[in-house]
Amino acid sequence: MAKRDYYEVLGVPRTASADEIKSAYRRLARQYHPDVAKENPKVAEERFKELSEAYEVLANPETRQRYDQRGFDAVEPNFGPGGFGWQNFTHQGDLEDLFASNPFFQQLFENLGGGFGGGYVGGGRRTAFSRGRDVEVTVSLPLTAAIHGAKPQVSVPRVEVCPDCHGNGAKNGTAIETCPECHGSGQIRRVQNRGHTQLISIAECPRCGGTGQRILERCPTCHGTGQLSSVERLEVSVPPGIEDGGILRVPGHGLASSQGGRAGDLYVHVSFEPHGTFRRDGETAYGEASVPLGVALLGGEVMVETIDGRASLKIPAGTQPETQFRLRGNGFPRLGGTARGDLIVTIHVDVPRSLSSREKELLREALLPATPTAGPRRDSIFRRRSS
Repeated sequence: MAKRDYYEVLGVPRTASADEIKSAYRRLARQYHPDVAKENPKVAEERFKELSEAYEVLANPETRQRYDQRGFDAVEPNFGPGGFGWQNFTHQGDLEDLFASNPFFQQLFENLGGGFGGGYVGGGRRTAFSRGRDVEVTVSLPLTAAIHGAKPQVSVPRVEVCPDCHGNGAKNGTAIETCPECHGSGQIRRVQNRGHTQLISIAECPRCGGTGQRILERCPTCHGTGQLSSVERLEVSVPPGIEDGGILRVPGHGLASSQGGRAGDLYVHVSFEPHGTFRRDGETAYGEASVPLGVALLGGEVMVETIDGRASLKIPAGTQPETQFRLRGNGFPRLGGTARGDLIVTIHVDVPRSLSSREKELLREALLPATPTAGPRRDSIFRRRSS
């Protein structure tokens, strides 16, 4: 079947602007995607491929100019001997907000041509929908941050698209030519005939690294990588009540995609430093306090440490060592809540190591049983009863 004029395929005049061409392609791509089109899926797939070929040529000012001057013969070498294939399509990023941001269309992309959306298309190079990688960092905080929250700053490695070459690695304004080795396919196909058997091997093109393109003059800013590395200082909001080992997700603050997809996410692992006085178990805090022996015996009021400062604790008379008391509302909040748990204080009794003579005498009088007085001899009692 004879190929149709690319402008006719997209339904735009030859004087159409770049935005008009893009808008037409987006509208028709939504209409003719094989998984949503009302036509026969096979027919829709061919139509969708035809649209994408036309857009691949007309979206690039250089290839559009060659096509306008000399027609199909001027652009077909870009696609290789087999003609246009999905490995030649380099403008998936123009559809990212239309397809990749929508879970339904994202699945459709994965089902077409070997997989859009960060996979490999038609066995070729990675597509522009490839998402940037996630970044993980760990932040260590004092235990009080679990009560009041915190806003620490973390250092995040950043890889951004080079602003001078816009990520293509070529010096601003210089051309990128189709790889002469693989003719833009990104693959080298070798065929060996052994009798009646034909062996076909496909490998990544060693000359262009599977990109299908060759940079004639590298960008001096990024040295041809298309990316720049840096470190970003980012403030992270840690909410009250988060557990030790909790993870916070900060969307879009991971590494940038080198192929036009959205940036990855930042994952912050929260770790709490050990506290010398308190430990945590969910919403409950545990602490300890020592009281004098006299207070444990006679009762009284002592000041004990809490996470928020000092608080008064009533000690009843006769309190035994290792008795636990509950201070309500002095523990930790639940994540997303406002009410706080309790503080459990274990009481230790201070026993003095040395006493004065007077202190010993008073303790004997108060604590030791009295010495029994002498009474009549038991044998005399028996004698009186027997007489």
